Amino acid sequence: MSPMPALLLDLVVTALWPLIGAAGLAYYSTNLFMGAGLALGALSLLPWLAREGRLRRLIARDAGPSLAAIGLFSGAATLVYIAALAYTTPVNAVILAQVEVVYSAALSAIFLGEKPTLKQSLASALVIGGTALIVLHDLRSPRWRGDLMILASPWMYQVSHILSKKLPRDLDAWTLSGGRTLYGTLFMLPLVAWTLARGGAQWSWSAPALTTLVLQGVLCCSANLVLWYVAIRGLELSKATTILLSYPALTLVFSWLFGRETIRVVQVLGLMTTFAGAAWTARLTAGSGRELITEV
Repeated sequence: MSPMPALLLDLVVTALWPLIGAAGLAYYSTNLFMGAGLALGALSLLPWLAREGRLRRLIARDAGPSLAAIGLFSGAATLVYIAALAYTTPVNAVILAQVEVVYSAALSAIFLGEKPTLKQSLASALVIGGTALIVLHDLRSPRWRGDLMILASPWMYQVSHILSKKLPRDLDAWTLSGGRTLYGTLFMLPLVAWTLARGGAQWSWSAPALTTLVLQGVLCCSANLVLWYVAIRGLELSKATTILLSYPALTLVFSWLFGRETIRVVQVLGLMTTFAGAAWTARLTAGSGRELITEV
């Protein structure tokens, strides 16, 4: 598949992901849903990982440690994100997740010594303002807990992005995606065991439940990653990032079409403000060597 169709398809999958995650929590405990989803994702990638020595590359000295760390940090961030959907709405989640651009600027300043420019600071202020609209509106509702969980998770995605820069350049989309899912699955095993040992874990074998689980595994934990890596290998990163940053608008439309939630004015205002800030940041960092990498 060529890069632009891969990016557009990834845009749709990314927009559906919060809705799939929220649906899965109706049937499964968070740790079981996350762990089983990653395992299914890894299994779906095995036919491609078994070719051309990709499995060996996953444990090679020059790639294995970084892939393991990426699987740990991205897996932990996704786990918090999925858990938050038990408290907040999918639309709130995707809007608040745009705060990742602020974490990116902060980590670049701390670890790379790159002082943000005035324009970058203003772009970050837009993102913060948009997320503040949502959080302040939800302080008196049950959603505030999930909102804060979403805000607290993106720094782990950014750490995984920093680690990805240490990976060998010869790793293709299948190897990168397989590394994230396989090591992510290993990271989840102790948490799954702990959930089962506690007793009372939620699990369903119903057709709707299994359909949701397969969608989480095959679409969100494997195809989503492969499509993104195919896209950024063939497109300018800032262009691909700006396009993908529009996915919250698509999530809003899907959520309304599926009757998942009633769209509120504050969500539309928050979406417009955070997208403006995130897209501006992507343009400002284009060609700087530290382009924003949004999470998928």
